[in-house]
Amino acid sequence: MGAGDGDLFGLAESLRALREFTLRPVESGYDALDALVAVCRRTVPGADAAAISYAGHGQVRSTHVTDPAIDVIDRWHNQTGAGPLLEEARAQSVHGSVLVVEDLTLSVDSGACSVGVRPPFRSLHSTTLRSQDGHRTALDLYAAPPHALGLPATVMAEMFVRRATHLLYGADETRAARYQLAVSLVSRCLDLARPDAEHLLSPHLDDGNRDPVFVAERLIDHITGTD
Repeated sequence: MGAGDGDLFGLAESLRALREFTLRPVESGYDALDALVAVCRRTVPGADAAAISYAGHGQVRSTHVTDPAIDVIDRWHNQTGAGPLLEEARAQSVHGSVLVVEDLTLSVDSGACSVGVRPPFRSLHSTTLRSQDGHRTALDLYAAPPHALGLPATVMAEMFVRRATHLLYGADETRAARYQLAVSLVSRCLDLARPDAEHLLSPHLDDGNRDPVFVAERLIDHITGTD
């Protein structure tokens, strides 16, 4: 069914692609969140890039990205200790809350003058996956031009938000899948090779009842000083 058949935003095709790429059996090196942001970027109208971000206490870390230029946005947040992702984390937005920034032009203040800096992406559409204790996890969409991510992006992003939330925080995901995801988070957030990330994480998982992703997030916060 296409857009001309009543499927206004191509939801049927997008759901098929989402299932194909993110519901695969767990295999070594496969990361379901990588698959999810890749499908999301290709599907959402106007989106040029997508990412999963962790923001709080002056730091932003985008762990799963479709474009390395997103690092420019993260560095700006981290250098200034300000910016929309950090402001949304401080606001403690609820699950599903949508932040839309129509023009992400960055401002650099030298004290004597203020200079506008054009970032690699001008539009930001960020949806809260979880927000607690000053930390926020989100699915972020970026577009190169300003005013590019409106209602169609919100409609399409909703299904990806549901799946991303389930992958990160769903109680019924298999432990093997959650362990692989936890290792990936530690590796990306701390810039470690996967074997080193496993070596760091494993001692904290002695209690089989502890969720690996939750442990990984707390470990990252502790090491980076953002807890």
